[in-house]
Amino acid sequence: MVKPLFRHRSLKSVLFTLLGLTALAAASFGYAGYRASMKPPTSRLALDASYPEMPADAQHHYLNFPLDYGDSSSALFRGFYILSPHFNPAGPVVFFITDGQMELVSPTPDFAFFEAELPGLSYALIGHRGHSPTLFPEVYRGGKIDLRRAMRLYGSAQRVEDIERVRLDMVRQRLLPPDGRIMIFAASGAGVLAQQYLQRYGDHVSRVILASTGAPDLAREHGWDYGRPFADFDSGAAADLGKVLQTRDVSRTSLTYLLFQLGREGTKGRVAQRNVIRGLLGYNPLPYAWYRLHPPLNWLLARMILNAPAADAAKVRMYELLGGDLQRHVATSRPGASLMYPWTATLLEDYLAAKVPVPDLRIDRSRYHGEVLVISGLDDVVFSPEIGRAIADAYRDSRFVVVRGGHRLEQDRRYQSALRTAFFTLGLHAPRTEALLASPP
Repeated sequence: MVKPLFRHRSLKSVLFTLLGLTALAAASFGYAGYRASMKPPTSRLALDASYPEMPADAQHHYLNFPLDYGDSSSALFRGFYILSPHFNPAGPVVFFITDGQMELVSPTPDFAFFEAELPGLSYALIGHRGHSPTLFPEVYRGGKIDLRRAMRLYGSAQRVEDIERVRLDMVRQRLLPPDGRIMIFAASGAGVLAQQYLQRYGDHVSRVILASTGAPDLAREHGWDYGRPFADFDSGAAADLGKVLQTRDVSRTSLTYLLFQLGREGTKGRVAQRNVIRGLLGYNPLPYAWYRLHPPLNWLLARMILNAPAADAAKVRMYELLGGDLQRHVATSRPGASLMYPWTATLLEDYLAAKVPVPDLRIDRSRYHGEVLVISGLDDVVFSPEIGRAIADAYRDSRFVVVRGGHRLEQDRRYQSALRTAFFTLGLHAPRTEALLASPP
């Protein structure tokens, strides 16, 4: 009789060993990938090259930008911009602006997202300096980030000039109407960037939508924080959160990060926030533990990702916008303050410790004569409707509207699409736009 090669127990042992080795190999591969992602870049795209996944064509355009607009001898880097699938240069043409915090534009962007925001409109997306794959080796010295150099090369002042270079290139290629004017759509931190662009190049912009956004300078003038205080967003939950942090053994950073991310979902997120806070207050950690299992809500995972060089531009922009408040809040930890502050203070601790200067983002909005529509969400955990109204009041020809929903303006999408389309195609004072503004859901 031929003996079996393995006995039953031995076979199980071998299978478990193989499974273990497979898991170990996967973990090793993942760790190797993680280690590679943590290494600073050593090169970037050549000035006459293109990314394999994005060959230059009528929709995809490459452009060489100065690394530092403040240095006349600056080297150049290879950037890009992408036109919408049904782009029509006859206009109107909208620049869909993103800032350092919003890694939305890549050589292969998700057009389903952009088309949902600006349905049927012609728009341009601009690759962002400091976002993958456009990283700068010059930001690093000796394998470590140079914080002040990062602030300079990845800062919004450079980004403003990049946007203008794209506009000029589109004028040259006859991709804009004859007058060379553009329109702008910008949300969240990009709304601040759009205001910065208007300060310098507003003569080239006819209409602007600023959605779910804020203004560091106006907030300071009014004695407000840049971010919406949690006590203003949900006073009861804020009071309970204060009790949790005083009486329970829980990480302030991890908890506020999770609550902040939940809050960005609007009404649904507000309910989830209350469930987490009340659970902890009643010695029931299960809701908190459950939500922490979701990768987008887990601070430890977020911290690991945000420590990669690909996230350095995001941290630069966060520090530009939040640095002034963080310098005041770190010492006091005021109860009821914005949920952004505890975890961003941890994320930006190197900038704070080094006392890196915070850029002055004061803007003279009276200089812009075009049309401005400011949209705020009633349940926005990031920015209050009050700062949205203050922004609208600071521009000459503007309207302000509050809609249902959170930071992502997730409710009443049909109404918002109709409003945006009417504004960009007909103007702020057209009867159709006026009717929509007079009757939000």
